[in-house]
Amino acid sequence: MKTIFVSLVTLIAATLGTIAEEAPKDEAAMLTTLLEATENNDLEKFESVCDEAMKAAMTEHVIAGVSRQLAPQMKLGYEKIFMGVLNRGEAKTYYWKLDFKSEKVPDMLAELTVQDGKAAGFFIR
Repeated sequence: MKTIFVSLVTLIAATLGTIAEEAPKDEAAMLTTLLEATENNDLEKFESVCDEAMKAAMTEHVIAGVSRQLAPQMKLGYEKIFMGVLNRGEAKTYYWKLDFKSEKVPDMLAELTVQDGKAAGFFIR
């Protein structure tokens, strides 16, 4: 009986370790805002979650170029899969896999760096 109990506890512990971590709600919402803004070439929406340095870096020209490149694939549909977070001193960087519905579009990686509750960095690779 003791062996069965120990085996059961070990199995439960191993299973809990393999359950996918969920993205924090605020950061997931911030990512959604940035992705929607990118897809729709909406600088104002993009800047709504950014810190001052990101606002200065993101221009109409930059977002238009990124949107032109990614919007067609994004409009076909995709799923965001949270992969994890790295602590980077005062900031945290969150990672999501973008799994596109179209077989012709390769997966991409969305990287969101957050500091003081604002987007301090955002990349789609």
